[in-house]
Amino acid sequence: MAIREETVNDHRERLNRVLVHIQENIDTALSLDTLAAVASFSPFHFHRIFAAYVGETLFDHVRRVRLDKAASKIYYSGDPITEIALSAGYETPAAFTKAFKQRFGVNPTAFKKIKREELPARMNLITQDPPGKKVKIVKSEIRTIPEQRVLFVRKTGAYAKAAAEAWPAIMKFAYSHRIMNKDTKAIGISHDSPDITPEEKIRYDACITFKGSVKPEGEVGIQTIAGGRYAVFLHKGPYSSFSRTYGYIMAEWYPKSGEKFRDLPCFELYLNRDPRRTKPENLKTEIYMPIE
Repeated sequence: MAIREETVNDHRERLNRVLVHIQENIDTALSLDTLAAVASFSPFHFHRIFAAYVGETLFDHVRRVRLDKAASKIYYSGDPITEIALSAGYETPAAFTKAFKQRFGVNPTAFKKIKREELPARMNLITQDPPGKKVKIVKSEIRTIPEQRVLFVRKTGAYAKAAAEAWPAIMKFAYSHRIMNKDTKAIGISHDSPDITPEEKIRYDACITFKGSVKPEGEVGIQTIAGGRYAVFLHKGPYSSFSRTYGYIMAEWYPKSGEKFRDLPCFELYLNRDPRRTKPENLKTEIYMPIE
């Protein structure tokens, strides 16, 4: 039994390396042989192990992540669809359109039109305060930050569910290895948009910063949060109301900002030392949106 658990942890650690490699190189060629080498598996066994742990084949995972990223660009950026198609790894716009339609049911142009038509309703929802409550929108602050390495545990599913599963796992590891200290930061990385990615495929990483050398173990991996310019928003209130702040950022702030998002995930910096001992209305979270 102990040997089997050791094997499972070893496989998880190797697959974490692959998932981070895919995440950081999604716009490049990702062959089976290359990714198998990252995991130190033979190609023959690797694609079966990947499917067993991740829940979709390697090819399907890479294709879906690329198309979801392309859909986000179509939705939020003004980039030409041809340019987006090429950056997603498709040799021709026609091939991209065919794959996109299979994934989302409509072609890229129709998808953009549909999403744009949804914005007025979303903006109306954002600007209406809940009964008895006044929602405060804090203006953005532009910051330039250095890159930082973090330990992380990734879970998939609706963000609330994924976060509830990921945080106990990373905190158990952190406390058992005596990593936590007064300088440790708690960070959540939201990789996917619920408007685009199916709920069961949404990726959430619970992360903590660390100093010195720490060895990845089992489902606990290491990745680097990119440095550079970020638009930072202070969210005050329960985590369950994040959608309102993100909605404001996307529907109100971004179109008027003159800024352009970088092809990187946003992340949340949780400012309360112990959220469990803080009233939901007193929680404070900084939301970092990567900009060029």
